Amino acid sequence: MARTYNQDCILAHALDMLGERWTLLIIRDLFLGPQRFGDLQAGLPGIGANLLSKRLKELEEAGLITTISSGNVKGRYRLTETGEALRPTVRTLMKWSIMYFMERPEFSHAHECIYSNDLQPDSVALAIEIFASYCPEPNANYVARVIIDDFPYTIYNMNGQLICRRGADAPAVATLKSDVATIMQSFRMELPLEEAKARMTLTGDKQALNHLLRCIVHSADEELLADTPRPLEAVL
Repeated sequence: MARTYNQDCILAHALDMLGERWTLLIIRDLFLGPQRFGDLQAGLPGIGANLLSKRLKELEEAGLITTISSGNVKGRYRLTETGEALRPTVRTLMKWSIMYFMERPEFSHAHECIYSNDLQPDSVALAIEIFASYCPEPNANYVARVIIDDFPYTIYNMNGQLICRRGADAPAVATLKSDVATIMQSFRMELPLEEAKARMTLTGDKQALNHLLRCIVHSADEELLADTPRPLEAVL
């Protein structure tokens, strides 16, 4: 990568690699699973094909992404193990951004985004990961399906860490089907638990569904009980 801060600082070296425009957003989109070039470009309005090609080449040279080839044709881009290791860092930055812009008194597009009920399902799926970090469940290892506005995602909750992937490729023990508006209103504590559940379709393993509901629904009553130990079955 041509541009550099030329500083003997480990943060500066990381930013030399990751600080260019669009780079972290490409990585963000790949957290949910492999993507073709056209899918990445469609999910990043405003980036030109030449610049996207340049960023993908830089990330591949840095060892953060690789391509999944089909025959002689390059197919989809995916994160390497090194690229995947950025997930906690990006997730923390997103959490910080939510707190920062919600506390700012002035209007901003970021604030408007937080209070929007018209986001892309991918953004909502990643938000589930963010809120799941507030309610880890180390003893509940499961694979579940979340369907947001008819877009399927697979949830992997393993050893207290929850990650989300696009698609429905893995067998799931439970399914939560909802829409962007319901989930966003639940995140913002605008819906009580019973009303949120009434607007969802819940099937399968109750322990998995309980944890997913705790990650999504943040009504005032639930917040008051957050520090009170209780069986997961009590939620459903």
